[in-house]
Amino acid sequence: MTSRRSFLACASAALVAVALIAGCGSSDPETGSPVVVATTGIWGDVVANVACDGLAEVRTLIPAGGDPHGFEPSLADRAELERASLVVANGLGLEEGLEETIAAVEENGVSVFRAAENVDSLALDGGEGDPHVWMDPVRVKALSVEIGDALVNEVGVDRAAVSACVAGYRDRLDATEARMTNRLSTIPPTERKLVTNHDSLGYFADRFGFEVVGTVIPSSSTLAQTSPSQLEALAATIRRAGVAAIFVETQNSDADARALAERIGGVEVITLFSGALGEPGSGADSYVGLMETNADRIVAGLT
Repeated sequence: MTSRRSFLACASAALVAVALIAGCGSSDPETGSPVVVATTGIWGDVVANVACDGLAEVRTLIPAGGDPHGFEPSLADRAELERASLVVANGLGLEEGLEETIAAVEENGVSVFRAAENVDSLALDGGEGDPHVWMDPVRVKALSVEIGDALVNEVGVDRAAVSACVAGYRDRLDATEARMTNRLSTIPPTERKLVTNHDSLGYFADRFGFEVVGTVIPSSSTLAQTSPSQLEALAATIRRAGVAAIFVETQNSDADARALAERIGGVEVITLFSGALGEPGSGADSYVGLMETNADRIVAGLT
């Protein structure tokens, strides 16, 4: 009986130890740096710039080209989140299939930073907050400070080192905003009308002086559905507004947009990088590159 009690006591102690280790997060075995898991490659790139020079090992959960709205986590993904020192998610419903898993690991003691819930957000027609905050480099610049604070307060990264990284990255984002503003200034005010595959460019439009006049999928989620009547109404809007292009995303089907453009005639379909970084060499394999490449493509489509 004594040996059985001893075994149970040891087993209980081991389970408590494992839980404590999981709650405290893990370090990369090669570098010893704390592990930060970002849900998307976009936020992974932002975090890597905030934690520059190896201050943290940054990993991305959703693979390149993946749709954050539709991503479903595996058991291995759940384990990766459980081991993280910090999880950086977008929030505001963007990672629809991940929300329950992220909430569960947070309840187990993992620190979670939801970027879109730590900056002023725009409201969609239904009243809920628009999750696509990264489409505005000024908001990302503000969030770089908040992410830096999370690395210091939740992970224990050196504040002076993080502050230096944040200062350098904010300068890069200022330069990106300036270049985008300069390029987009070539589009006349009367031509600054956007039609998108889904409602993802609200922050871009707000920052750079555009109007989103319609979407193929009338939702901020790519998982929503369109209908023939909605497409017919959008076709009328495009004709009336004289829109020159429909902008679609790399990670989603453009079949409806192309069929619509063909029916209207004289409308180009142009692909943007919205919810995911591009492959190496695409010009959009970093957040800064993604934003500047999108600006170039919008200019090409509307001038």
